Amino acid sequence: MTSKEQLIREIEEAPDNLIEELLDFLLFAKARRNQQNTGSNSVIQLTVESREQQLQPKSKPIWEIFADFTNELPEEVITQLPTDGAVQIDHYIYGKPKQES
Repeated sequence: MTSKEQLIREIEEAPDNLIEELLDFLLFAKARRNQQNTGSNSVIQLTVESREQQLQPKSKPIWEIFADFTNELPEEVITQLPTDGAVQIDHYIYGKPKQES
């Protein structure tokens, strides 16, 4: 089995997050090799920029992720959530008696 065949087999079995890291590494290695052959930094910069552009559409701001999550919660669960979580954090995390507000 050649190295290329073994690499392809390993990629097929790898989780998606690892494949993204492998792709980043492969693009970096190719750009670095091109830079060594041509002596140019622009190839690396273009590769990094194109990879960042590929990742941007997948990203969501944390507040949108939280909003999506809370929109899926049933109303009866939301009514049971504490409204004084920040003030009474020691109570909810460590079980200490509630503080007087």
